Amino acid sequence: MDELFEYSDSLNSPFEAFSGDWKMVKPHWHYFTEMVYLVKGKLYAEVDSKQFTLTAGDMIIFHPRQIHSFADYMEKNEEELLFYVIKFDDMILTNTTPGSPKLPKLLDNINRQNEALNLITADELKYNPVKMYFEHCQWEVEHKEFGYDIKVACTISLIITELMRIWMRRGFKFSTKATFDQFSSKDFSVLEYIDQHSAENISVEKLASKCGMCYSNFAKQFKTQYGRTCKEYIEFVRICKADTLLLYTDKTLDYISQETGFTDASHFIRTYKKIKGTTPKQRRAQK
Repeated sequence: MDELFEYSDSLNSPFEAFSGDWKMVKPHWHYFTEMVYLVKGKLYAEVDSKQFTLTAGDMIIFHPRQIHSFADYMEKNEEELLFYVIKFDDMILTNTTPGSPKLPKLLDNINRQNEALNLITADELKYNPVKMYFEHCQWEVEHKEFGYDIKVACTISLIITELMRIWMRRGFKFSTKATFDQFSSKDFSVLEYIDQHSAENISVEKLASKCGMCYSNFAKQFKTQYGRTCKEYIEFVRICKADTLLLYTDKTLDYISQETGFTDASHFIRTYKKIKGTTPKQRRAQK
């Protein structure tokens, strides 16, 4: 079964900017931040089990480690689809005024709080030249003239600053607590391990040991950082992979359950309904 993880070389390619019109992006996750601005058409996005519908002028941000996907549900109509994409490592964000809050820390602060701060509506963006910012980044990346990397980093920082203001107008309060990732290091990432071994019998106790933590502390900290228990996260990863087989193949439910780590089809169906709110059969019929 394919992994959900999308590798990126943040050292040599700290950002990307391009346009697209493809109809479907399967569930995946990565360590970089991704922003999608919808120019034409309609997109249905799913982020960590939350569903969003985008219309022209809306924007969605996928934070690091969030499992996400999107699809064009206007596929049967003649309406054209077009969106802009920017992917970047948070550390390229620039603001050097002494005493001002650092954008990477603020963005990480949002990512680590269990809030649905993904969708930004056209109405919230109507006084901001966000479309121009995306087009500017794409042009700079394509032409690579002198200083393009500086201009792209500055433009992405402008976009993120606008988003911070919007989130604050919504009432979001930034935590003053220091945060750090207890679950990944140079040699080990618990999320990558779960992704790679999701079809196997994963022991939460073993994961805790790999992180150098006792079981109870690991379980508590995992839920605090990711908004669900480790067992729930493992189930969620399995359901995301099963969803791909369900929608893009004609494999039986028995086959899918075995391929994605469930004990049997009944276990798969129960878990699928719990997470997705519908049965695998109903989901397949929606294609």
